[in-house]
Amino acid sequence: MSGEFHPLNRFLSHSALLQIAGILSFLFGTWTAYASGIVIVDYNVYLQFFAMILLAVMLGLMFLVTKPGGFNFTVGALLIIFYSFLLFLSIPYFRISIFFLLSLLIMLKSYLSNYGADKASSLRLIGIGLAILSMILISGLIRFNYVPQGIGLLVASIADDVITGGTPPLFLGGVVFFTRYIVFSVSIQSLAMFSLLSVLLVQNYFLIISYVRMRAKAAIGGQLSGALSALSCQCESITAAFPSIISLVLSIAVIPLILESIILVLLTNYLLRLKFMKGVSVGFFDRIWPVRNKRGFLFWSSLLILAMPLIETYGVYLHLENSLYFFGGINFLMLFTGILISLLISEFFPRFRHFPGKYGVTGLVLISSTLMFMWFYPPLTILASGDGAYFALMSISSFAGGMISGIAYSGLSDNSKKLFLEFLSMMLAMFAIIVFYVSILFSYSIWNNFGLAQQTLFSLIMWIFALPFMWLTTNLVLNSYAKHTEVDSLGTSV
Repeated sequence: MSGEFHPLNRFLSHSALLQIAGILSFLFGTWTAYASGIVIVDYNVYLQFFAMILLAVMLGLMFLVTKPGGFNFTVGALLIIFYSFLLFLSIPYFRISIFFLLSLLIMLKSYLSNYGADKASSLRLIGIGLAILSMILISGLIRFNYVPQGIGLLVASIADDVITGGTPPLFLGGVVFFTRYIVFSVSIQSLAMFSLLSVLLVQNYFLIISYVRMRAKAAIGGQLSGALSALSCQCESITAAFPSIISLVLSIAVIPLILESIILVLLTNYLLRLKFMKGVSVGFFDRIWPVRNKRGFLFWSSLLILAMPLIETYGVYLHLENSLYFFGGINFLMLFTGILISLLISEFFPRFRHFPGKYGVTGLVLISSTLMFMWFYPPLTILASGDGAYFALMSISSFAGGMISGIAYSGLSDNSKKLFLEFLSMMLAMFAIIVFYVSILFSYSIWNNFGLAQQTLFSLIMWIFALPFMWLTTNLVLNSYAKHTEVDSLGTSV
């Protein structure tokens, strides 16, 4: 018998019997906790409670019967993380903790037997665990009991642990564990989402680092290679973390945003595995950057540059500066307009492209960011949104910031320009995610003159545009090195 599953005599081996013992230890510990009254299950969540037990058993059997490889590794890592969480939740009820500890130790031994204790396997396992833990923490699913309760471990409906407004879509049918020290809310669909994103995120990390080392290091040098790896991995982290935050929103409207993040992480994984790692560039990215159609770029850039004064004037005439959407939109658009003008000038005046020194470029980027973001400082925001003269000053400031960024970009080498694109997209995405997190988790209004509702929606709209832009810039950079490798390999073969 070949393929994905081991032969039947695999079940008779010492390792298989040990894994079965681990599953039985988990089941016996769960039964002991339930029968002794340590775990009290509310009558309306029996189905969800036993479904989670069945899911854990199925994962254990899947790890047992599948061959060592990517799927088996993922299942084993998730089981180790599951047993670790279970052990943590069972403290201080040590008569059941001992069974969960035994299951965890057996699972770790089986994992090490299959994959060894080498650095790569250990880092992948730790990475997946930390990613899942981070997503659970930032989504607010774990809360600490500052006044410990002593009734055991209560399993109830998640509807008993949500604020007024209903249960978020990702947690419908979920359960909440009230333990002595913490409260932990979870559902099958949230577990699946966090597990998928964590596994993909760690895979993408390793693929990006390996890819950059193999293909980009020779072209850009060690220092830039490390910076590229760090920025690309951070962009992936931001993309994967956002669903954990927006899962808190009590509206089905956020489901498309969650799917957007998951799809983009999946696409990056696909491109890395089947394209970039094989030295194959993607034509779609080749046509976007670097720009080859100079006439098209000149036309669309000029159109935006000419339209901006009209848009701003008409908006001020309608007093739209009192809206955060218009206020923030103009701020960012003026930044991009300034960048475009600098790029157009550099096309006609090549000397404009040369700016001395990396420290000078770093200083320009800092000045540019300050000129644009300072208008989101609440006192300055109130001035600019309440007075036309200050609003015009804000536009000029953001435009100047864009011009300065364009000068910095034009003076960079081709490889450094790639890093600049990733930095710019990550900066905008980080701003959106911070504003959204503050709005949802703390219900704090940063700009009182706009209000919390506008602030939350503004951050969502900004994220809708920032996320694809960040994903695009990351993959444009990775694609450029795949193309570089293709050319090198062809040149070598000839």
